[in-house]
Amino acid sequence: MAKSIKRYKNWTLLTLVLLLAMGAYFAFNPSYQLSLEAKFHYSMSDYEKAYDLSSEAYEMEPYNRMARSVMVHSKYALRYVHYNEESKKYLDEIRTYANQEKISAPEQTRIKMMCDIMIDKHNKMQPTILIDKDLVKEARENYKKFKKLNENLTKEL
Repeated sequence: MAKSIKRYKNWTLLTLVLLLAMGAYFAFNPSYQLSLEAKFHYSMSDYEKAYDLSSEAYEMEPYNRMARSVMVHSKYALRYVHYNEESKKYLDEIRTYANQEKISAPEQTRIKMMCDIMIDKHNKMQPTILIDKDLVKEARENYKKFKKLNENLTKEL
């Protein structure tokens, strides 16, 4: 019985030492420090900063899975952010055309091209579970607006 308790204590001590060594490596390695900071910025929806930090961390240590993961998810989230920004810009431009009394044929064609571009961009994006649901929802709503505009313009042209 005393031998098994002693063996148990030895294994526990060895496990604790290994965990502490791994923790120290993780805490003092600059690549992992950057990846932790990147993960923080990602959670705060600062995707640009998260992407930059995680890319830097990944360049330092190509085996850093956390850096790679944050980098990939930030890249996908940035696609949604840019899509939503571009959607807003195009929708504002379309509203200026809509405020005119009559929309000319070239303007209608321009609006249709904007819709086609944004519909195509949305179809190429890859949603993942970890992307902010509000970003995905906003992109889907913008997509629906462009889809409806495109259908209306197709009927008119």
